[in-house]
Amino acid sequence: MKKSFVRAAALVSTLGLAVAPLASSAMTTTAFGPGDLVKGSGSAVYYFAVNGKRYVFPNDKTYFTWYKDFSTVKQLSDGMLSTIPLGGNVTYRPGVKMVKITTDPRTYAVDQSGVLRHVGSEQLAETLYGLNWKGLIDDVPDAFFTNYRVGTAIAVATEYRPADVTAQTTNINFDKQLDSTKMTVTIGTKDNGFVPPTLTVKKGTAVTWTNSDGTEHNVTGNGWKSDMLKYNQSYTYTFNTVGSFDYKDSNFPVMQGTVNVVN
Repeated sequence: MKKSFVRAAALVSTLGLAVAPLASSAMTTTAFGPGDLVKGSGSAVYYFAVNGKRYVFPNDKTYFTWYKDFSTVKQLSDGMLSTIPLGGNVTYRPGVKMVKITTDPRTYAVDQSGVLRHVGSEQLAETLYGLNWKGLIDDVPDAFFTNYRVGTAIAVATEYRPADVTAQTTNINFDKQLDSTKMTVTIGTKDNGFVPPTLTVKKGTAVTWTNSDGTEHNVTGNGWKSDMLKYNQSYTYTFNTVGSFDYKDSNFPVMQGTVNVVN
């Protein structure tokens, strides 16, 4: 499935062109959660993060540092996808490749959180990445370079071990340093409901509901309830008991959700 991709210097990527054939056969679903890959009827593929936002893969090279194929991408309705706010771009998985841009002659290793660390010599690059180090350098378009920040240069090989850095960065939530004990559900229109409608969290997690609809909504559970939430207002409830907790919008009972709490 590794096809050629159209390059685009914009926030929303054309990566999903390679996934477009899924649209004709894959059923839309509401069964997704933090850590899943999602897409709508368009071409872009997103990572759904614990903060309730979707992060786009700016190109194929970035995607394939994280995933081998598109088999786990889940298809959402366009309405549900549009309810999820954009969080930004995914950056390269640390340790997998080195990067450079056309306007900067320096070559960088990628560390966690999109931090770039200058690799100052060919000898150092070979020590870090082996004899084939030149084949492990990708050009990052200038427009996407703003997703990264330059950190401390690598002085000696012991300061940065690519395989270790990759192994430590298990997922994009971790790479972006998002707190897994704080999760966000977006409140959409009556038709789109709570996004995602079902959430599995660990005991002690604080779940925040944020209203992205122009209509007022509330969150009503068994023994806990928010005030009426206007556009962009939020409500947070911490789940300290293991179990399954259903909730709804009392103004629009068709809008229902569930939080599953595990140890």
